[in-house]
Amino acid sequence: MSWYKQFDLVWVPVVDFERAKSFYKDDLELELILEDQDSSWAEFQISPGAKMAIHAVKATNANPIGALVLDVENIEKAELWLRGKGIKLSDKEEIPGLVKLASFSDPDGNVIQLSQSLVE
Repeated sequence: MSWYKQFDLVWVPVVDFERAKSFYKDDLELELILEDQDSSWAEFQISPGAKMAIHAVKATNANPIGALVLDVENIEKAELWLRGKGIKLSDKEEIPGLVKLASFSDPDGNVIQLSQSLVE
């Protein structure tokens, strides 16, 4: 028996709640499943059993300590889709035979990393 029940969500701090909500909902097209304007909190469904949330804070740390990682089928196709939204990937890397990685940031500098498995 585990000391915890299940994974719930990961949340990231944002300074401009409406701008961040629009980025995740409109630009990345994540499903907004809960919003509480009073507490400046919004949750998005990533996949079954996986959610991410944003929460407004007065300031964010300029050096993020983690990243939201999204698994993609094809990193090049994902990059083209993101480019169409005006989002540019950086830190592209390939670990031969293992994984392709690339990153971008939300408007507050929170890192979002794409991961394409190369393992067959």
